[in-house]
Amino acid sequence: MLTNTDHLSLRLTRLQSLQEIDQKREGLIFVFSKGGVGKYTSKTATQRLIAADILVFNGVSGGKLAASDGKGEFVFWTFSVCFENLLPLFASNEISLLHHIIESFKAAKTYPAVNPLAVDCQRLLAAVPADFNLDHRGQLLRIAASILSLEFKAAQTQRGGYVRAEDHMVQVFEKLSASELINLSVGELAARFSCSRRHLNRLFHQHFGVSVAALRMETRLLKAVSLLRDANAKIINVAEQCGFNHLGLFNTCFKRRFGSSPGQWRKSALQTENASARNLESQPVCPLHSTGMCPLGDQLKNGFSPAVMATVASKITDGADILENLKQRNLIFGTQTMPNGKGNLPESRVCE
Repeated sequence: MLTNTDHLSLRLTRLQSLQEIDQKREGLIFVFSKGGVGKYTSKTATQRLIAADILVFNGVSGGKLAASDGKGEFVFWTFSVCFENLLPLFASNEISLLHHIIESFKAAKTYPAVNPLAVDCQRLLAAVPADFNLDHRGQLLRIAASILSLEFKAAQTQRGGYVRAEDHMVQVFEKLSASELINLSVGELAARFSCSRRHLNRLFHQHFGVSVAALRMETRLLKAVSLLRDANAKIINVAEQCGFNHLGLFNTCFKRRFGSSPGQWRKSALQTENASARNLESQPVCPLHSTGMCPLGDQLKNGFSPAVMATVASKITDGADILENLKQRNLIFGTQTMPNGKGNLPESRVCE
C-alpha cells in the first residue's frame, strides 16, 4: 500500500483473486489497469476495471481496489499526485475551478480503454522512465495534466451556463407573484430558490437586509391595505386572501404594523385627508422603510396617509416591483448598514 510520501511515484501492483487494498490517503489517485479484471469499491458505488481502463479518484474519500471474484490476477499501475504539486500548473481562472474539480473526483471517474484520452494516457505511461528521477515525475505530471485538462474544459463549459448565487436569487425572486410571496411558506420559498431555509434567510439578510419572513409579512400586510379600501370587503375575507388563517393573528399583525385595527384603518382610508388620517402619522413606520425596501418609499416623509399607502400597495404585483424599488435606491447587493448596525432589521417590529 502506498503512503503519503509516494506521490508522483509509479508503482506496479498485482492482486490475486479476492485480495484487496485500501486506497484512502491524500491527493488524487490514478489507476491504470494492465491485466485481468478488477473492481473499485467506495461508499457510493462499485466500478469494474478491465485492461487499459483508467480510474481516477480523490484519495480522501477512500475506497478499495480488488481483483474480481474468480477472475484471476488483477494487475495495474498506480501513482498519486498531491494537490500542492499541481498548483504551479494552473492559471488563475483554472485555480478558481480547482475546488470543483477536486470535489468531482470524490465519486471516482473511469475512462474506458476505448476513450481517446485513455489511449493517449496509456501511450504516455509506457514512456515513463524506470528511474525515480525528475523525468519520471515530469512524465507522470503530463499524464495527470492530460486528464485534468479534459475535466477543466468540461467545468468551464458548465460555467458558461453558471449563474451566481446572487443573480439566481434575483431571477427567482422576480418571477414570484405577489400571491406566491403571500401564500408560500418559508420552506416552500426555499425550495423555489433551491436551498435550505437557513441558507435562504442568510442570503436575504446578506443582500436585502431582512429575513424572508419579514419581507413576506410586509407583502401580506400591504396586500391587506389594498383590499381594505373596498368598503364591502369583509375583514375575515381580506385576512384569508392575504394568507392569514386566523382573524385574531391578522388583527394583531396589522395593528402592530400600522398602529390601528383593520377596521379602524379602513375608516381612515375612506375619509379625506383630515385629522383622523393625520392621527396615523405618529404610528410605527414600515420596518422596511429605513432600508429603502418599503414600496411606499419617500412618500412616508410627507405623511403616513392611508389613501396613499393603499394606492401604492395596489400596484405591487410581484417580486420584481420590490426589487425595482431596491435598485432605484442602490440598495441591492449594497453595503449599507441596517438600523441595528449588523445588516439586519430588528425582527421584533415585524409580526411573524
